Amino acid sequence: MQRRRGFTLIELLVVIAIIAILAAILFPVFAQARESARKSACLSNVKQIGSAVQLYLQDYDETLALNLYPVDARLTVFSFFDAHLPYLKNTGVLQCPSEPQSQDWSTFFSSCGLPIRPLTDFRYFSYNGNYCMFNGGVTNPLTDRRPARHLATIPRPSEQSVFSDGKLECNFNSPFNENGRRPMTQVKPPRHHDGVMVAYIDGHAKYQKARRNPAGVWVAAGGPWDNRDSLWGLVNDQGVYGGCP
Repeated sequence: MQRRRGFTLIELLVVIAIIAILAAILFPVFAQARESARKSACLSNVKQIGSAVQLYLQDYDETLALNLYPVDARLTVFSFFDAHLPYLKNTGVLQCPSEPQSQDWSTFFSSCGLPIRPLTDFRYFSYNGNYCMFNGGVTNPLTDRRPARHLATIPRPSEQSVFSDGKLECNFNSPFNENGRRPMTQVKPPRHHDGVMVAYIDGHAKYQKARRNPAGVWVAAGGPWDNRDSLWGLVNDQGVYGGCP
């Protein structure tokens, strides 16, 4: 009777080594493919938000929403997020697939020590508005005193950001990544292959590449906001960042 021969220890080790090598090669590929899918979904979300801004402009005589509307004496506010929700399919559009629970709008103000209570139908958000577009209004004591901005005052609508993905800070700045101003060793890259998704006021959306500057902060790589750590502000007639007049 012929004896059956099993695997030797060397053969088993060779097989295990081959499997480990294949896993090391394929896992990063799978992770990259997964992130590419999330990137596409994020771009779709941002495009829908940009379209919501367009629809709002059509309904309100080409005037952009204010960032916060006081509702009562207890400082309950209706925000520009709430103003655009009727034009979105669902509140999930406000959540990036890569960081769906990036921030909690209901606790954002209290975490920043602000005595403001949001009146809202959503909780988590991953995208932030350009607060130079969504002003505070001349009678709003909670924020600035700039009046609502009209579309006619925007020199280059196709280059003007209104929403992008990033982390909202207590000063209402929104850098490319949550650790935008921390030491280089603590800085994390933006969500999508070292870049962010941006919605523009004319309704289109696209990917904005970022890079890390010598100080370790992630900044825009090219475009009107080149070398700036957020897309906050107005693009002027020359097609570059022009502050927030």
